[in-house]
Amino acid sequence: MKSSILSRLLCAALSGLLALSALASCANGSDPGEQGGASSPSAADAVDAEPEETEKPYLDNLPETMDWDGYEVRFLTAEETHSVELDEDGTSGGTQLDATIADAYWRRNEALLSRMNAGMRLCEKTGYGNFSATATQSVTAGSDDYDVFVGHTRFNVALAASGIVMKLNENGFMDTIDIQAPYWSQLYIENINYKDNIYWLSEDLTHNFISIIYAMFVNNTVLNNFYPGEDVYGMVLEGGWTLDKMASLCEGVYQDLNGNSEVDKADAFGVVMQKGHTLNGMVFANGVTYTGIDDGGNYSVVLNNEHTVDVFNKLHNIYYNTNYALMLDNADFDGTAVDMFTGDRLLFCPYTIGLAGNEKVRSMESDFMIIPLPKYDDQQETYRVNQYDGVPIYGCPTTLPADRIPMIATWLEADCSMTSKIVIPAYYDLALKNKYSRDATTAQMIDMIHDSITADFCFYWGDSVGSLMDIFYNNIQNDEFASTLKKNEKVWAKTLKKLIDKLEG
Repeated sequence: MKSSILSRLLCAALSGLLALSALASCANGSDPGEQGGASSPSAADAVDAEPEETEKPYLDNLPETMDWDGYEVRFLTAEETHSVELDEDGTSGGTQLDATIADAYWRRNEALLSRMNAGMRLCEKTGYGNFSATATQSVTAGSDDYDVFVGHTRFNVALAASGIVMKLNENGFMDTIDIQAPYWSQLYIENINYKDNIYWLSEDLTHNFISIIYAMFVNNTVLNNFYPGEDVYGMVLEGGWTLDKMASLCEGVYQDLNGNSEVDKADAFGVVMQKGHTLNGMVFANGVTYTGIDDGGNYSVVLNNEHTVDVFNKLHNIYYNTNYALMLDNADFDGTAVDMFTGDRLLFCPYTIGLAGNEKVRSMESDFMIIPLPKYDDQQETYRVNQYDGVPIYGCPTTLPADRIPMIATWLEADCSMTSKIVIPAYYDLALKNKYSRDATTAQMIDMIHDSITADFCFYWGDSVGSLMDIFYNNIQNDEFASTLKKNEKVWAKTLKKLIDKLEG
């Protein structure tokens, strides 16, 4: 890490949550709601501590060298994205990055600076709740404060419907940015944007895109205590890992460890769940679809159906009618679930895949497995995963001067390409699949999870469509769900129409 780089960049580079974007993924696909394969980094692209000098550190078709006269691309970021700042001590947004990943980002920065004679500067980082207000205030004032917005999908995607974020495909960006390239997620781009209009981009600009994919962590010690010889990997590979199978393995795992005759967080459980975004991950895994698109290209909310109700009923029964499953409040989930899992008091822990890099998890004496979240049943053909709703998304303010667009477009394309080449293999191949994994098969499971990503327009725009994103975790404690879906249908249809009118305006 060279101090000269810091002085030229001022703020360093797009990094991501390893805690827990294709987390480089979000993926490739077509129709919203359908499963799509993410652009999986190949082992051949994996970088060692020092890449071969003869190998080009990029995958794009831009010139090998460019001169942008030392310009610093100016960023406004949402706090949770952790995708622009990288301090000299290897922290990003207060999150300590693994040395392997931090080093890869620094090498990416050096290669970008050398290739483009341009750096980046973090002008402001806000809480994701304040991001939209800050961006809106800047644009409505006609100010030239930022070149790139890096937002949180759920809370900031709606800027595209309010004239704050530029329509990239109508302003020359697509002359330079090749969204068909493997380092951009066609699936995610199609589902956070409307039809052919492109406001937001995402994938390999940050390893965060991969780290926030949902998965299931399995504690081997607990598994062997109750089910010695159980071949979990074989079950997954044969397609038999279902919600019912998970429930059956959780049976009998509960133990009242503190002897108070009450079910509480000090006890041992089969599975936990967050009454929040992780529950949405389980819903996606069980084949629930939010968006329908007819032959005429018209969007609708298709959540009200028998399958959605069946998934709800199974999940409600597991978490509210048994003693082996624990539903945790949103704010309590992260700390409690990790403590239970690392303390050998939990068999199954649904979480984002970046949990593998968590310090407590890495220091566990017990081994663990990482497998997909369970399917609904044997009739569901494939495993299905999605990502935490805060995937970092990249757009540009409508106040961006036209004469600067070629430079910013070139920067985004080069940055995504070079991050894909230098950083993503360091995280995906070296760290996640090797350094953090406890056995060789886990790497195969990670590929399976990564290649099973799906995305859904109405889900991501849920805050603009009748609080659609909250429907499960606001109601999971209730005995009945069908009437709730029916009651909300008209609200969803009305709010979706208003949204589409804005996007088509």
